Amino acid sequence: MGTLARFVPEQEDLLVSAAANSGVTLSVQAARRGFASAADWWNHQVGRLSLEARTPEGRADLYRAYDLRVLQAAGAQVAEELAYRIFRDVMRQARGSRIAIFDDVLLALDALRTRAVALGVISNMDRTLPQLLAQLGVDGYMSVVVSSGEVGLTKPQPEIFRVALERTGVAPEEALYVGDQYENDVLGARQAGLTPILVDRYDLFPDLAKVTRIRSLGDVTTYLEEAS
Repeated sequence: MGTLARFVPEQEDLLVSAAANSGVTLSVQAARRGFASAADWWNHQVGRLSLEARTPEGRADLYRAYDLRVLQAAGAQVAEELAYRIFRDVMRQARGSRIAIFDDVLLALDALRTRAVALGVISNMDRTLPQLLAQLGVDGYMSVVVSSGEVGLTKPQPEIFRVALERTGVAPEEALYVGDQYENDVLGARQAGLTPILVDRYDLFPDLAKVTRIRSLGDVTTYLEEAS
């Protein structure tokens, strides 16, 4: 999600709509910044104590804190109860959502396959990841698929990247890892010795230094051409 695929309608649009229903004005870009910022916080929390290891009450508290952080990072100074109500509205609106690939994905994967690049996916998803890739029509491009649900590891742990490298038979210094989250994707891949590329479709990270940042998945081919 965020690299190959997205929700339709997107979660940012749903948050803007739900916030408006509660009298809170947000722009779509502000909502995107909120989700991006809260993602790093979420990764720290579940890295310290996984969802599975928490009590039902602990998980509920974590979700509430996440909801509040998204809105605050988006610039909406709201109370926890209002944040909870807004996100319940988001969930209500999301019942008819579907998952679709970004418009640039198939062209980018075709171009990379033409260059004989081995392709794979590493995701903090459950064991349904292969079925989702098949549903999206991209499974045939992938020589390796690694999910957290399968291997019991999560990004940004470097070990999950190493599992993918071992299965592909590629050395870390020969590999690129493309993702849309700074901590999970850039820092995780870097710790495992891969070269990270941050796909920043919405210009959420304009000030990041020391990382290659692209706006479209098709720019990976351009990067390879310039590097060769």
